[in-house]
Amino acid sequence: MLEPLGLNLWFADGGVVSFKGFDYPTRMVVVRLADGGLWLWSPVERTAAIEDEIRALGPVRNIVSPNKLHYLFLGEWQAAFPDANLWATAQTIAKCRELRFSGALADNPPAEWNGQIDQFYFTNSPFMDELIFFHRASRTAIIADLSQTFSETFLKRHWPWWMRPIANLSKMVEGWGYPPIDYRISFRNRATARPKIRELIGNHPEHVVVAHGEVVRTGGEAFLRRAFSWLIQ
Repeated sequence: MLEPLGLNLWFADGGVVSFKGFDYPTRMVVVRLADGGLWLWSPVERTAAIEDEIRALGPVRNIVSPNKLHYLFLGEWQAAFPDANLWATAQTIAKCRELRFSGALADNPPAEWNGQIDQFYFTNSPFMDELIFFHRASRTAIIADLSQTFSETFLKRHWPWWMRPIANLSKMVEGWGYPPIDYRISFRNRATARPKIRELIGNHPEHVVVAHGEVVRTGGEAFLRRAFSWLIQ
């Protein structure tokens, strides 16, 4: 279930979840840090199979949610790994009061992965704050909802016919990778976000893993220039 993508980084696809009446695929990322501990991003539904594969890679030390929509399975992973640190954005922490968090994440990474995984914090939409991550060793950008790359196959299988043209017109499809139109429209004070996106692109990513859509396995830098052309142009 875990698929390697670059040095010490794996991803795994979970099941499909419903959001506002539409089906969304789920995906998690696992990074092995320099101390051998594991960093879990946006964990999918926990199963015995995926848990066994993760345990075989090393001890889970950090579990990370990138925004308040990626919280569904945090509790079950925290129960499985009670000694791991649980991290999230401020909005997620406020939403999930029943969970034990080690701290709120913003632009500066905590000591646990500082120098290995960079993070870029976006509070531009009043509806959601979000973190984009960049794993230096594998040159992989990791994005939750600020870039979506739905394939035509997925849309035909899971979305109603009348929504598929909207997804294509919104460019939240494979090859473009825009966020949903409501996210773009609500994205304010864009001048504060542009330097962060330019810094991310300046890291020359080779891969891009998104939570919803197709993984970009090569040419990540060029992809990000297209995916964020609505912001940086």
